[in-house]
Formats: sequence, C-alpha cells, structure tokens
Amino acid sequence: MLVRHFMTPNVLCLNESQTCRDAMDFMRANNIRRAPVVREGELIGMVSERDLLRILPGTVLQVATDAGADAQRLPVSRVMATKVITLAPDNHLEDAARTMLNNKVGGLPVVLERRVVGILTESDIFRVMAKVLDSTDVLRISVARTPRGDMPPDPVRMAMDLGFEVRGLVTHGRIGGETLTVLRVAGTRAEELVEAFGAAGYNVLEVVDARGGPSRRRVA
Repeated sequence: MLVRHFMTPNVLCLNESQTCRDAMDFMRANNIRRAPVVREGELIGMVSERDLLRILPGTVLQVATDAGADAQRLPVSRVMATKVITLAPDNHLEDAARTMLNNKVGGLPVVLERRVVGILTESDIFRVMAKVLDSTDVLRISVARTPRGDMPPDPVRMAMDLGFEVRGLVTHGRIGGETLTVLRVAGTRAEELVEAFGAAGYNVLEVVDARGGPSRRRVA
C-alpha cells in the first residue's frame, strides 16, 4: 500500500507572511490541526495548532496586553518548524506510519520535487486499519500461536482449502513471543475452519461473524 493511495490531496497551505492569528482562524475554519507553509509553491515549513497555542494569548485579558497583540501579529515564519520530515507519494504506508510513530507526529506532508502534493495524517492510517479489520459481511477470526519446533500450517492456505475467499490478513507480534493473526474471509464453513485452526495448534481468540447480522463469540 502506497502513501499516494491514502493521503489527502489538495492540501490547505499557509504562506510565511500570514499572522499566527490568521493561521489559527484558518485551521479552525477548515477543521485541521496542521498545515504546510509554502513559498511559491515549495515547502518551507510546517505549523501545527499546538505551535500556535504556545504563542497566542489564551484569554481576553492577555489579548489586551502589548505582548498579546504582538503575538497575534507574529508571522507564521517565526513559529513554523523548518526541519520538516516529509513523505514521498511512493513511500509504503507502513513505513509512513512507523515514521510518524517514531517521531511522535500526527501528520506529515507528502512532497514531490519540493512541492506539496498531499498530507497523510494519523486519521488516514486509522481509516485504513479500520477497513482492513472490518468484519462487515465477512467472517473474522483472530488466532495466536507460540513459536515451537514444528511450524503450524499457513492460515491463508487452510482457509482457501476449505473454500473461503481471503479478504484480508494482519499479523502482529505480542508480548511473550506469540504471533497474532487476524484473518478476514468470506465463506460458509466457519465451524470447520475454527476446528481446523485448533487442531493445527492455533489458539483461537475470537470469531466475529457478521454475515447474517452482527454476532460475536469470544473463544478464549
């Protein structure tokens, strides 16, 4: 999965001469929490709502002071981050998520030849994960296995052998060495698949069957 397929294009940007007050009003009017700063179309910085809140007066009394008035007139160029971490459209989504997590940022501009072509936020990634794990009209099975000498069969192959169409697969390491696998499949032999996983050495944690209406069964 590539960043270009999930980023928000047509990014709302600021220019360096806009005041901090204008920038805050702009973000709130457009319901965004961060915006790239551009000069002649090229990225030169990034400003977040948090950056602006550190500068702008928070009360009516503070606004009335000289310092408060100066803060509101301060240009965005004085508070923006100039060392901006960026993504490329062809970066992989999982690498982008790791970059955001490691740098503790909620969104990154997507840049091609120094021009902003999109922005990817944590909300975009959450939407992808929600879609990947969505159990609407499918069977979702969560299983775990502990490393051992003999490797259990491939869960995807097991599902396909029982006539299921595999719609999605997510794996994740857990504390203690277990590997968690979440499998989304379409088919009718649910009980047989659950039994097959158990017989193969998998610990079946949960089965969610929404094909005939939401129904959840906690297995372990």
